[in-house]
Amino acid sequence: MRTKDFDENEILRKAITIFWQKGYNATSLYDLIEGLGIGRSSIYHSFGDKHNLYLKALDLYQREATARITAILNSGPSVKEAVAKLLQTIISEIVADEHSKGCFKVNSEVELAPHDEATKKILCDDNAIIEDALYQAFLKGQKDKSISASKDPQALTRFICNTVAGMRVYAKFRSDRPFFEDIAETALSALD
Repeated sequence: MRTKDFDENEILRKAITIFWQKGYNATSLYDLIEGLGIGRSSIYHSFGDKHNLYLKALDLYQREATARITAILNSGPSVKEAVAKLLQTIISEIVADEHSKGCFKVNSEVELAPHDEATKKILCDDNAIIEDALYQAFLKGQKDKSISASKDPQALTRFICNTVAGMRVYAKFRSDRPFFEDIAETALSALD
């Protein structure tokens, strides 16, 4: 049996870039062959088809992005400072993105999740992890009194997740830092 002549994670990272720039539907098999540097038979042998390649790429992207998010949420001296750091990280990514790609996850939520159950499951499972991490952070903040006990931690979680998703949508056509700083400042005021 023939072994793979490539590192699967490296190929998946290249696939993320291609799908992220073009979108799933606009990415052709030719785009993948050219961008991945592997042949059609290697794509089919290793990943099955374009859809399975996309799902594996999305899953890798989510695992790595979610690990970064949870690390940020666990890094601050207070919950509010950790959320501020998360929002600033997102703003820096948006401003640095010369191609206005937005977020691969949000793009997938808009393009595929409404009609593709496998994509929807990956995204919903990932959202649950992020929401739980935020929820736990807000509960911790209420225990240490850095977040008011009168605040509903579930509502705060939903609000911050929605704020981040909204920022990522705007990132498709805006990249001016003051615009996003205003959003972050207003979101953080909800934690007071």
